Amino acid sequence: MSNTTPHPKFMEAMRKLSAMTEEERLSEANKELFEQAMKYAPLDIQPALIAIQKKYEVSVH
Repeated sequence: MSNTTPHPKFMEAMRKLSAMTEEERLSEANKELFEQAMKYAPLDIQPALIAIQKKYEVSVH
């Protein structure tokens, strides 16, 4: 049986991000927190986070 528990840093980042509005999540102030979530995300979650990141880049620039 493989270990499928997400990394604690991913869990921490997602807990904080999920408490925010979409606008807050996509803000420059929370970019580092989002990047932490991306860095430690399980492989099956990464595509969804990449899609959100692209939306962030479009909305900011």
